[in-house]
Amino acid sequence: MFDTELFEKHLATSWMGRSFYFFEELPSTNSYAKKIKDSGSLHGAVVLTDHQTGGRGQYDRKWHASAGENLTFSLIFEPQKAERFSLLTLACALSITEVINEMCGISAVLKWPNDILHDGKKLSGILTETLFLGNHLERVVVGIGLNVYQTEFEDDLSGQASSLKLEADADCLREELLAKILQRIEYRYRLWNQYSIELVKQINKALIGFGKWRSLQVNGEKLEEKYKFLGVNEAGELMALNKDLDLKTFSYEHVRVV
Repeated sequence: MFDTELFEKHLATSWMGRSFYFFEELPSTNSYAKKIKDSGSLHGAVVLTDHQTGGRGQYDRKWHASAGENLTFSLIFEPQKAERFSLLTLACALSITEVINEMCGISAVLKWPNDILHDGKKLSGILTETLFLGNHLERVVVGIGLNVYQTEFEDDLSGQASSLKLEADADCLREELLAKILQRIEYRYRLWNQYSIELVKQINKALIGFGKWRSLQVNGEKLEEKYKFLGVNEAGELMALNKDLDLKTFSYEHVRVV
């Protein structure tokens, strides 16, 4: 079981994860994070479960996670403006990528718009959701699933998913991993909140295919011509250049780099 005391010993953040909600079992950390009520601010709160029974990914796909073997958690943010959420998602993904590479001695990479891969296999996925009260943004919830100790996966994920235990040279403690991930995300959130161009540069350097001619898939259909993948702009939109040097921008909801 996740050791909350050990996690607290490793936590070195100012505000990220200082409000911590742990459950042995929960259908979905994102669903709980969207419903939780508090008289004060929930900014920086973390909801984690040792066994997520109804985890969701993009397009309502199921996220399978064995009990007690992975990190399944959600982060709550309360930004002032309702914009650039895809960039916030990528900032979180980059933070996770850096931490697992440093701690576990692997070379994971970031795939647009929200996946972390190693040798083409998915280690982690992110689902970002928003909660509004009328026209007012109440909170942003970033749900994260990171495969840590799991060694067996559902048949439909065979050959597509992996874990740190399968890929890393050393054992990586979940409690220390989470603490370091939150510390890195706290730093990256500050850059995101400041509209830092440096954050955009950091993300682009880490994206698979950055600066290369790649095929694009839009709404499930592969485009005929290839595009030079220029990463993301300050709004978090994907940028691509065609052979006529026309710049195209796409939102993450409908485009894939293949």
